[in-house]
Amino acid sequence: MLKKIALLSALAAGAAVITFLTPKNNIEFDLTANQELNTGGIISQKYIEEGKEKEVMSIYYKEDLLGIVHDMDKYQAFLDRIYNEKYAESFPDTQVGLGEDIHVSVSLSNLEAEDKDEEIFAYLEDNNYFSIMGYKIEFSNGSIAYVQNSDDFMKAREDFVLNFLESNGIDPSETKKKLDNRQSVSTYSKDNLLDVSYQYLDSAKISHELVPIDLVLKNYDECITWLSFGYDYEPKYYTIEEGDMIQGVASKAGVSVMNLLSVNSDKLKSENQLLQVGEELNVSEIDSPISLEVVKQRVAVEPDYPSDTKYEYDPTLREGQRYVKQSYKVGSYRVQYKETYVNGELVTDKTVEISRLQLEYPQQEIVVIGTMVIPNVGSGNFRLPTDNATISCGWGCYYGHKALDVQNRYNRYGPVKAADRGTIYKTGYGPVTGYYVIINHNNGFYTYYGHMNRPCYFNVGTTVSKGEVIGQIGMTGRATGPHIHFEIRRGPSTSLYPWPYIGG
Repeated sequence: MLKKIALLSALAAGAAVITFLTPKNNIEFDLTANQELNTGGIISQKYIEEGKEKEVMSIYYKEDLLGIVHDMDKYQAFLDRIYNEKYAESFPDTQVGLGEDIHVSVSLSNLEAEDKDEEIFAYLEDNNYFSIMGYKIEFSNGSIAYVQNSDDFMKAREDFVLNFLESNGIDPSETKKKLDNRQSVSTYSKDNLLDVSYQYLDSAKISHELVPIDLVLKNYDECITWLSFGYDYEPKYYTIEEGDMIQGVASKAGVSVMNLLSVNSDKLKSENQLLQVGEELNVSEIDSPISLEVVKQRVAVEPDYPSDTKYEYDPTLREGQRYVKQSYKVGSYRVQYKETYVNGELVTDKTVEISRLQLEYPQQEIVVIGTMVIPNVGSGNFRLPTDNATISCGWGCYYGHKALDVQNRYNRYGPVKAADRGTIYKTGYGPVTGYYVIINHNNGFYTYYGHMNRPCYFNVGTTVSKGEVIGQIGMTGRATGPHIHFEIRRGPSTSLYPWPYIGG
């Protein structure tokens, strides 16, 4: 009889700790003093007689007495019926007990409570206070999994690793086999990644006990799902559209490619796999209750940039001329890194550079610039024709205006200055631009100055320096105010958009 009570108590304990109470003093009451004495439990029971001391089984819900079971055999028959009616099909070859918030106390008493076994059993059944014999797997980080078959979970835990090993051109199961046997993996994936090691960062303790029925993982697939997402899992799906590639789908969903491959391992074998329009993919982000660390080696070819352009000055080369003595070329390194991933996510602060090999040296650009000044040859770098220059009408400010109208902000009739070195090519007066002068800079460029207040100060053929005064700002010809109509030309008559050539 004692063995039977102990077994019943074990089944009733659920996930909670079973408390066996052996009181120092027997429970004794004087029924003659209070004929209405009762248990005070959720199921109220009167004490009906006092007799020989015996063991009684009290059932508690959390800290409150639920009731005292009168017949142990009926209690076991009740559990057997619940198992056969509700759980035998889903959980074959096991036993049912009471839930995790239920515990049992066995004590000695010389009182016998009235028989309300059926009412107690009905209360337990109505509230579904049951557990099933299974396996509790408790991890060092506090996560807990409840499983029907521990072998299913261990197999899922082993296979879960495969989702985070390289699969692009490599069989991850072969990689895992080598790593398990402490063999080095020598083949890089098509993504230039190579698996070095893996480990679960959380230790686990397995116990065979009563576990919550609604949390039991019944098969291998449910174990894999728990390893990826835990218990609170609502999948998200994406329907493939025309032109979708795996990397693009991962980007749209905000998950890594490895994440996408992992949760769709039944459909996707490689990130280069073609997708079918209308196909649904699970795009849920992995949020595993436990941590799997995978260490990989990655090989990358990285650029080695040269120093900034070096300028050399040649006094034998005319000012404004230049040539490239040595072309700019980017070099390269072959770099090997050790990278650490946890549940497929790169832990950046654990990345270590292992080696760096120079594949090609960089080449600095060298430009030679001429510095020889020829008095009547311009530099090709122009200044505006007035001091304190302000533009009153820019290029294209009205139809056909291919020039800049330049004023002196502080001296309306101030001096006009040569925009660059050159030779006075032509002077004169026109009905539109009034007094004007054209300078030939003897390098293909000409500049034009119009609306001057009086004729140019120099005769044709005179050499002028950059910034030398050649006349006075005016408003001769057709002008609404004092300014200089200024053009930069290619040849004597082809106007150029001026700003690329104006440097000061």
